[in-house]
Amino acid sequence: MLSRSGWVLAGLAVLSVGLLGPDAYEMASEVAGSDFPQALLALGSLVQLTLSLWVLVIIGLSQLRVSSLLLRIVAPRMLRRALFVGAVGSLAVAPAQADRGSSTTTPAALHSLDGLRLPDRPVTSPSIHTVVVRPGDTLWAIAARSLPPGASNAEIAHACDRWYAANRAVIGDDPDLIHPSQHLTPPTKDRS
Repeated sequence: MLSRSGWVLAGLAVLSVGLLGPDAYEMASEVAGSDFPQALLALGSLVQLTLSLWVLVIIGLSQLRVSSLLLRIVAPRMLRRALFVGAVGSLAVAPAQADRGSSTTTPAALHSLDGLRLPDRPVTSPSIHTVVVRPGDTLWAIAARSLPPGASNAEIAHACDRWYAANRAVIGDDPDLIHPSQHLTPPTKDRS
């Protein structure tokens, strides 16, 4: 009779064989492929499938009441422990790769980063820049930061008015009351 952990292991093995078995031939061909992450994932999946089949054979032999000597030869204690740790580890690590490969990847998507300097640039639209209000920021300080160093108070006051006009919908009726995490759009030359 199987213990509770034996039934759990049998269930995991059946689930693993059910999920990985239909794709075994495809995984075997991916191991020899040129995509290293895909080949590594396929190899791990094949090892998981083999271990799961081995577990099912051992459980089957134990349920048929085969002699314990034969079971000890087929499944020594250290190998059983290593199998359990490997099976649980494989089941935890295998789903980590979300993209299963080139089936959904177009050639244009593979080269969409050509020409970028490292590190990768953030994905933003060059025409839409926003300033996120930090704790302690004032509209005056944001306007002053947007100007060259040494700008006069009159230039900062004019820039402050332009920032308020460009962001009135976000700021509200009081230009002296801005809140952290608000996104302000810098004024453009045509806004006054």
